[in-house]
Amino acid sequence: MKTRLGWAIFLVALFIPMTIFSQTETKATSSLSAEAQACTGIQERMPTGMAETFTPEVGQVYLWCKITGVTGETTIKHVWSYNGAEVATVELPVKSSGWRTWSAKKILPSMTGDWSVKIVDAEGNTVKEVAFKVAAK
Repeated sequence: MKTRLGWAIFLVALFIPMTIFSQTETKATSSLSAEAQACTGIQERMPTGMAETFTPEVGQVYLWCKITGVTGETTIKHVWSYNGAEVATVELPVKSSGWRTWSAKKILPSMTGDWSVKIVDAEGNTVKEVAFKVAAK
């Protein structure tokens, strides 16, 4: 009888910290927020050439973002869409609050139209969306 009680206490003691850790991890990513900019370059971890409209000759557009509200490490995704259709997904690590990261998409001159990039947290929630256009002058 004492052995069964001992095992029961051991198992409860083992699983309580796992449950608490699991809840803390969920809380950490659910409070995530982001600043973001579409731009033509990154210099010293900051965006350059920010715009809402780019010419067809832009060559490449970056989505720069600064993630805050994270404790510990997590991942985010940049989901790139062109004229409403998803064209690329980039998974990026986030290792602390105030983490700056970016992804880029090559833009062919024929790819004029509406673009957007969603920043999605590890749980699949959209944190922010940035829209821009590629249009002839």
